[in-house]
Amino acid sequence: MARRVRLRARRSLAALGLGATVLAGCSACSGAPDAADPADPSGPAASSPAAPASPVSPGEEGAVGAPGLVWSDEFDGEAGAPPDPAVWQPDAFGHGGGNNELQCYTDDPTNASLDGQGHLVVSALSAPDHTCADGTVRDYTSARLTTESSLSWQYGRLEVRAQVPAGVGTWPAFWAMGTDRAEVGWPRSGEIDVMEHVGRSPTLVTGSIHGPTEAGTRWQVTREHDAGAPLSDGFHTYAVDWGPDGLEWELDGRPWGGVSRAEAEQLGLWAFDKPFYLLLNLAIGGDLGGPVPPETPFPQYLVVDHVRVYQ
Repeated sequence: MARRVRLRARRSLAALGLGATVLAGCSACSGAPDAADPADPSGPAASSPAAPASPVSPGEEGAVGAPGLVWSDEFDGEAGAPPDPAVWQPDAFGHGGGNNELQCYTDDPTNASLDGQGHLVVSALSAPDHTCADGTVRDYTSARLTTESSLSWQYGRLEVRAQVPAGVGTWPAFWAMGTDRAEVGWPRSGEIDVMEHVGRSPTLVTGSIHGPTEAGTRWQVTREHDAGAPLSDGFHTYAVDWGPDGLEWELDGRPWGGVSRAEAEQLGLWAFDKPFYLLLNLAIGGDLGGPVPPETPFPQYLVVDHVRVYQ
């Protein structure tokens, strides 16, 4: 059974005073549906090209607001065991996640299981003509895990330590959605993309937020950071510090970009003063993942050391 620390009383982070340039996004740019489209996106919205991140001075890991650990999953358990079902619920569909992705998400442990060494391994497999749970047919299988039915938080530091895959066409992501998504739909629910990586850009990591305009269409802010070396070469810690006045992204404890509430509200409504649940997935292809060349080997793996929340 995976080891975990349960949520205690919530404390907001100190206000985040961030000064990055805002980039507006649009559903037409990314291929993700907006509120006028009845299809609710089921994957992280494909991001428009990012504006360069404003310079941010390096800081200590977790230093913003001095948060304390309130929950974690260290993925301690026997090899082959599924991630803790009391925490993580697997999604099962193949409709492309609103982003034209190429995989079936399954609840099969071959796509998401512990390795017995303190890691969760999300495996994308080649599976030609695989019939998905929703009847669609795809050529790959993978996993998407969510805490929608179990855990959520309002504000804090959302963190994953993981080794991303190297294959061109892969698209791993760690992200969060508002718990009111079923009631208000997306983008009114809000979306926080803590980490997205695509195999064709091995040194880059992106972070985004998505929210609604008054009319219900989507606005978007995306940041991009060049780590200077392929992120698939080892484990890295990806995090966002999220407070009532903004968000700031980090890589290995060093801030690299952010957005303030005031700047985001120039684009539309702020949708981030409520609980959000976590999602973790490995997509193949799609609007952001791009084409999968024949030379990309399978399986491809997203190896997760831990997921933690600080407040």
